[in-house]
Amino acid sequence: MPSQPPLPPLLAPYVSNLPDSSLTLVSSILGATSNWLVLRFLHAALSSPSANAAFGSDELHNGIKKKVVLVSFMRSYEFWKTEAKRLGLDLARLADKQQFAFIDGLSELFYAPQTTSTPSISPAGLGSSPRTTLPMRSAPGAVPGRSPQPVMPTATGARGNVTPKQAEPGIAKKLHFSGRGLASLDALEKDILSVIQQQKSTMEEGDELLLILDEPDLLLAATGPSMGIGATEMSEWITALQQHANATVLTLATDAPLIHNASASGGQLATPIETEHASLVIGLAHRARSVMQLRTLDTGAAKDVSGVLRISRGGGLSTSEEESLEEREALYFIQRDGGVRVFGRGES
Repeated sequence: MPSQPPLPPLLAPYVSNLPDSSLTLVSSILGATSNWLVLRFLHAALSSPSANAAFGSDELHNGIKKKVVLVSFMRSYEFWKTEAKRLGLDLARLADKQQFAFIDGLSELFYAPQTTSTPSISPAGLGSSPRTTLPMRSAPGAVPGRSPQPVMPTATGARGNVTPKQAEPGIAKKLHFSGRGLASLDALEKDILSVIQQQKSTMEEGDELLLILDEPDLLLAATGPSMGIGATEMSEWITALQQHANATVLTLATDAPLIHNASASGGQLATPIETEHASLVIGLAHRARSVMQLRTLDTGAAKDVSGVLRISRGGGLSTSEEESLEEREALYFIQRDGGVRVFGRGES
């Protein structure tokens, strides 16, 4: 277990007990990623209130049982499972108890099985889609669809009867992108909603479901207006998903080339992806209840500070709620054991 508490006291009010229908926007850059903060949202929703309870306990939080659906377009299930384990969360056990569901939007998002001359093993009903190289931050590996595919084992040894591939443990669904424009986003929405409805089927009155969308802006970067997907379409897609959850947490990349180059003061002609990405981020910030911005230190790297966390009110916060959300800026330090210190400037 980490030397620091899994949920830093300074951070707890901002990640726990999110209001109904709220949208929390978490922005990050390449040098200050958001995965550690998403893990704190997971811990706040799924951890046992008792310090002595076992992993994956289903005890209630203030009389409310919470479930989480995590849709990740940038990180694998193994990553989340390993990192959550360091905080005392057993995602595999929680998934078995239908308190947690993971939707893989990374590994096979743009994977289209190659058709062969043998009709019996050719997948039916799958349209072709452009093969796109994903901007993965992990170590480079083989891109699906570009390397020879292994022959699936069969029960009889014949090529005509291929044993279907079983779903990987812990992964509720793998997303596949195909088509263009709103039709392609509608298909992804349908797949995600099927998992959400499955989680809701075992919920009782008063229970809550938290939806976490981890960097769906990958869809915008990999497709763009040339394929009929822009900031407007992405914003409407996120809004449609948000309506099926009690609260939504959304992470987006806000690196300077994606945001500042699109402004008129940038002094250079912005590309379509820069224009659309900036429009998406700004539009969602105006709709969000709160915006949690992660960035590196302005003075450069430090051995005891990993970055800066700024929490501000979003445009979707009502006037009556302004007093309940205190704006602040803090520093954070990610330790080797997975623990995180969040502290104010000048604090030791």
